[in-house]
Amino acid sequence: MKPVYIILALTLFVSSCGYQSAEYKALKAQNDSLLRAKQAMQDELDKYFSTMNQIEQNIEKIKQTEGVISTASGDTELDVDSRTKINEDLTYLNDLLKANKDELAKLKTRIKNSAIKSIELERTLARLTKALEEESAKVALLQTELNKKDSLIAELGSTVVELNKDVEDLKTDIDTKETVIKEQEETMYSAWYVFGTRKELKEQNIVTSDGLFRPKRVLESDFNKNYFVRIDARKTKSIPLYSSRAKILTSHPKSSYTLEKEDNNFVLLIVDTDNFWSISRYLVIEVD
Repeated sequence: MKPVYIILALTLFVSSCGYQSAEYKALKAQNDSLLRAKQAMQDELDKYFSTMNQIEQNIEKIKQTEGVISTASGDTELDVDSRTKINEDLTYLNDLLKANKDELAKLKTRIKNSAIKSIELERTLARLTKALEEESAKVALLQTELNKKDSLIAELGSTVVELNKDVEDLKTDIDTKETVIKEQEETMYSAWYVFGTRKELKEQNIVTSDGLFRPKRVLESDFNKNYFVRIDARKTKSIPLYSSRAKILTSHPKSSYTLEKEDNNFVLLIVDTDNFWSISRYLVIEVD
């Protein structure tokens, strides 16, 4: 019996029978029970809609966070802090999606087992289910794109490392070749000279003779090479001799040099370096 009919019946019955009759009390109890059932049904509906409203609000949060991640992940380069923040946001999204899916599943079960049958409730549940599925797909796509980007960055990093190694190897190879070339040039263009008194030159076996009247022999025995000064034959144009007397004992074309005096001391001036060193790379000069 509908509550309104009961109330009308009560009114008529009270008018005729009074408030203390058994019939009145039975009708009133039935009316109170129906009111309580109606209130319980209303409370249940309020809980359903409250839960659905909360899920809807969470879906909006998910969309906003997705937008932030999408914007941040679009940067060409992500530093460690930015990537960490994106990972934290993705974890938050996945947790929020799972929690809302679980809550929606519980809500579906409660409504299914409830006496309440509402097309509007069913539509809202379907809409929320679809929205959560769409956001789950978006989050999964974001995760996939970020993983691809991480993979590409890792590959690029590996390529850069390999290129840097190639550059280092190439630099080492060039340095080695330059060192070899430099050593070859030093050898090719190196010359050695020495000047000293006859006694000094003899002591070093640079000059030798078999007797007083025998001609001097230059660089014919095992002479002391460490006594010589090494020079770059291309660059050396003059050699100060610090002596007022000087005589060149090794063979050098006379047109390639001159002996000039400066402050009463001789200086050897090489006017044609290639010609001067063409016969011998060793220069021996006897001075007083």
